[in-house]
Amino acid sequence: MAFSNVLRVFQPLRTSILRTPASATQHLSRPTFLQRSIATTSPKFLEQQTEQQPQEQPPVETATPTADAPSSSAQTEVPPSLRQYAYKLKKGTVISAGRMVRTVRVLHWNVEWDAHLRKYYRKKEIIMVSDPRESLRVGDVIEFSSGYPKSRNVHHVVERIIAPFADAIEDRPGVMTRAERDAARAEKRTAKWERREARIREAGGNVKGGPSPEHVGRIRRLIQERQDSFVPQIGFKRAENAAKKAEEAAKAEAEAAAKAAAEEAAKVKPAKDTPAAKTTKN
Repeated sequence: MAFSNVLRVFQPLRTSILRTPASATQHLSRPTFLQRSIATTSPKFLEQQTEQQPQEQPPVETATPTADAPSSSAQTEVPPSLRQYAYKLKKGTVISAGRMVRTVRVLHWNVEWDAHLRKYYRKKEIIMVSDPRESLRVGDVIEFSSGYPKSRNVHHVVERIIAPFADAIEDRPGVMTRAERDAARAEKRTAKWERREARIREAGGNVKGGPSPEHVGRIRRLIQERQDSFVPQIGFKRAENAAKKAEEAAKAEAEAAAKAAAEEAAKVKPAKDTPAAKTTKN
């Protein structure tokens, strides 16, 4: 064993093991013997220590909501079926524009893995991208994102124009930002929701079984079915069965005790009712 390890064996346990994190931080903040000796000889050390001490932060005031200022969620009610989609940014060149309504074709270079040669090769992909304001022209280099629920065959939307071709960007309609697209989706879905509820109210609430409930997706529905199924109720059933068994056992014990008491009373009663023996005179 090395000499340093022998010395380490005889050393006491570290204070950080026996103390809480707060006490450990206090211990670390204390000046050591070397620091105390330096502080007594150099006055600049004290100035550095005072500068290193963190300043006390003022308490943060939180604004409490008042009744006069209602929340924004109460003012604008958005249907709960709207959700955010994961997306990935890509780059490509517009090769076809104006042939489809608010949709263009984009050439995107991807990579493909060749399992035989065990190398990556460039792969050409033609992707249909949504252009809400028809601001793209053939030859534009754009950045687009995936995960946009436009239609069955269109799952991408333009984010920005990197390098315009032919017309300048100022001469075209502006490209919608993500916040603007989300606001347009929410407004469109809200209008659709209001029209549907108005039709239900006009029909007396008897359209296809009454007012439409909240839209529940497939994954959310499966989670609710799993939560409402018998599997989570196994523990409650076991507890209920145990309580029933305990109640039945207590009832049986009470009946047995009452029966034993009745038998003892029946044995004692004939002895009390027997008449006294008649005495005969000699």
